[in-house]
Amino acid sequence: MVNLKQLTLLIVIFISFVIGYLFYSLNTIEKEKTVVNNLENALLMASNLLEEEKKQALSFAMLLGSDKELLDTFIKNDRAKTFDIIQTKLTQLEMVQPKKFRIQIHDKDLNTYIRSWDFEKSGEKLESFRKGLVEVKNTKKPLVSIELGKRLNIKAIAPIIQNEIFVGSIEVITEFETLANILRQRGYELFVLLDEKYLDIAVDLTNNKKVKNYVLCNGIENFALLNSLENINIEKLAEYGYIVNNQISLGYFSIYDINKQNLGYIIIAKNSTLPMVLEKRGDR
Repeated sequence: MVNLKQLTLLIVIFISFVIGYLFYSLNTIEKEKTVVNNLENALLMASNLLEEEKKQALSFAMLLGSDKELLDTFIKNDRAKTFDIIQTKLTQLEMVQPKKFRIQIHDKDLNTYIRSWDFEKSGEKLESFRKGLVEVKNTKKPLVSIELGKRLNIKAIAPIIQNEIFVGSIEVITEFETLANILRQRGYELFVLLDEKYLDIAVDLTNNKKVKNYVLCNGIENFALLNSLENINIEKLAEYGYIVNNQISLGYFSIYDINKQNLGYIIIAKNSTLPMVLEKRGDR
């Protein structure tokens, strides 16, 4: 029979085990809450930063669209002078926003008139695959969105109006690098992923790195995290959410064009690993 000392020892061991388990469970729950809160905050921050990028691009496009000197040279079809004015505007802006924006002007038929990065290129027909340009021409109102072109980026477009007639448009383009740099400073890596079915349009992304059926649209530094994305079933991701396991901690939300067509995902991954498994997904 078990004597009193042995019984007491067993009880002490049992109680110690229960207390230890409770502490472990509570500690795990607290860690889970911290991870969830951090990811939710990161997703909110990324969304807000993205909207701020859009607002800046749209403001710049609208300013250019009403710039008398620029419009006069455009109306007179002086490409060389128009190009010089654009370069001057960009130089002035780069004093506070270094190498952030590119500019493209289109004629009334939505063909390329001039590009800030390539003076020689003109006359390229854009109407068939640039939904934003068509929208601006039809409504005569400015527009900003994440839009699919030869690349996936933020495009802000303002109409050029003369005597209430649409005569062209001006577009300010910005990539995702500013957003990526800010998130990286806070311990996160940004991945902008485009469904590869759109590569027939986004031809400049053809040789970019891929994650399963998605192509990477932005520059990254942490390639180990990129490789970790291979373990995620991206096709099954919802509208937004997060996933945390022993390899990766990430949050994500969907990217849509102006017609509410799903283009891919923005993924924000933590630059560290965590010993737990969590998943939360929002509705599509």
